[in-house]
Amino acid sequence: MTGCIKGEHDFPVEDETGAYCAEHGVTLLWHHDAEITWDDPLAAPADKEQQ
Repeated sequence: MTGCIKGEHDFPVEDETGAYCAEHGVTLLWHHDAEITWDDPLAAPADKEQQ
C-alpha cells in the first residue's frame, strides 16, 4: 500500500485509479503505468519560435 503524505499511515482507500485519505483530504491519482521517481529528469520545455 501507498503511504499517506500527510500522516504516518497507509492510504485507507487505494485501487487501480489512485488513493484517498479522508482524514487528511489527500487524493493521489495514478497517471499511467510508468514508474516515475524524484530522480527522473524533467523534460526541457520546447523552444518557441521568435516572431
